[in-house]
Amino acid sequence: MRKITVSNDFFAGVAEALKQGQTVKLLIDGQSMYPFIRGGVDQVEVVSYPSEDELPAWCCPFYQWEGRYMIHRYIGREGNEYLMLGDGNVFRIERVKREDIIGILRTIYRPDGTVQDCRDTRWLKKAEWWYRLRFLRRCLLPAFKMLHIG
Repeated sequence: MRKITVSNDFFAGVAEALKQGQTVKLLIDGQSMYPFIRGGVDQVEVVSYPSEDELPAWCCPFYQWEGRYMIHRYIGREGNEYLMLGDGNVFRIERVKREDIIGILRTIYRPDGTVQDCRDTRWLKKAEWWYRLRFLRRCLLPAFKMLHIG
């Protein structure tokens, strides 16, 4: 497969499609969601998410933060700010306003043909446990990559 790197401006078009109620399928780059999403390998399907709906615990919203578009894990809320943390990150928590949340991750498509429903309660429970183990991520992430886990 040929890899194309696009500017963040491309994601403005994705955001517009989501705002119009369309579903978008993307090949995500980067390692900030590893081990749940493997950058450059897994395709993700993002759907629009109504601004009046509350986010489900441990879901993965598509949002804009500091001029960049991202998909990270929703880990909680403080006042009117939604807190996001990439599964492959240790410390940086993004604080996002609800109006900056555009869509939500619905499905992950793996190259081996398997499909992960990101609304599945078992998958969300694993994400919760991964968050609770974040103090161990510095050790676990390199080990997982070495063992090709994810």
